[in-house]
Amino acid sequence: MGAASIVSAAAGFIILVIAGNHLRPEEYAQFSVFWGALFGIFGVLSGIQSETTRAVRSAETLGRAQQHPLVLANGVLVGGVLAVLVLASSWLWAPSVLGSNTPWLLPTLAAAAIAYSGHSALAGASAGTQDWNLYSKLMSAEAVFRLATVGSAALLGVGLLGLELACALAAVLWLVFLLVSPAARHAAAARADVPRRAYMQQTGHAMLSSSATAALIVGFPVILSFTSSAQELAAAGGLLLAIQLTRAPIMVPLQAFQGVAIAAFVNQRDRGVHALLKPAALFLGVGVAGGIAAGLLGPWLMELLFPGKYDVPAWLLAALTFDAALMAILTLTGTAALAVGMHRGYSAGWVSGTVVSVLCLLLPLPLPLRTAVALAAGPLVGAAIHVTSIVRTGNPAAASPA
Repeated sequence: MGAASIVSAAAGFIILVIAGNHLRPEEYAQFSVFWGALFGIFGVLSGIQSETTRAVRSAETLGRAQQHPLVLANGVLVGGVLAVLVLASSWLWAPSVLGSNTPWLLPTLAAAAIAYSGHSALAGASAGTQDWNLYSKLMSAEAVFRLATVGSAALLGVGLLGLELACALAAVLWLVFLLVSPAARHAAAARADVPRRAYMQQTGHAMLSSSATAALIVGFPVILSFTSSAQELAAAGGLLLAIQLTRAPIMVPLQAFQGVAIAAFVNQRDRGVHALLKPAALFLGVGVAGGIAAGLLGPWLMELLFPGKYDVPAWLLAALTFDAALMAILTLTGTAALAVGMHRGYSAGWVSGTVVSVLCLLLPLPLPLRTAVALAAGPLVGAAIHVTSIVRTGNPAAASPA
């Protein structure tokens, strides 16, 4: 798992470096918005993975799976519904998000939604059965395959559209696992812990929360495109790149470990909020240390990686790095809330955090400053709601010291 998280983080970072060097700054701003839309959809679908992990782990622990639905089939069904919603709502958002490449990118997003839903369900089932070997292979292989396709597209000299299409292709890789891996086929046969209707309702809660998660974590460039003028967005290539680069070292490994975290919190349900203290303190320490390092070394690294292309001030790199740690804490508290069955509290924390961030983006401040404020205020509010929901579970053990 550790190796898989490192590989995933490195692959994502290298893709950003490739795109940042291959594209002009204004093209990179467009690439960032598409990246945000694509991974925003993937992020929404990650709710399938979270709920599948919880449901399969609970079914295995409690022995409830015999008559309940197959999680893979339900996951792909949900992906198909999301693809239809993407197409049906496209007239509202596609022209501003996808621009002149809409005829190519819109069907790509819809197809990727269906494909990635299977990946999410299979990854969730492998985490729920605690097959960490399969889980880590799924995570790392998908990231490496995306890097290979994007790198190949850049070497072939294709433009913006080619890189965008290459990013989506890795969503189908899980099908190869089904063909060649008995462990993958075993995970695909896993069942939920509750009947279909209840399972779909719980998946809906998880996806509502993951929608807000996606908006804050990977879909943030899309939010910026709606809350900024065309001139601000065109000049925001450096800001968008900085957001992605400062998040990748913290968020990509955490997301790779999310299945492990959910399974661990399910196993520690009786500890309540106390199970959060050590990992939250760790992320806070990483944020402080990383923020100081980013302020001191960040501008030099930006110039080294992207010579003469992006000018991002040291204070902004430091603030965005600390904000990434706050986002990690929000992700952690949400995972704990979901694991103890607080689906509504999980949703409320993420939705509230997103709303607060969007409101901060409407403040009459320069774009870099309001972005830094938004990415701090939203996670703080959301994490507070998650922790409150865990404390209010009514479990006496949750209110007692560990």
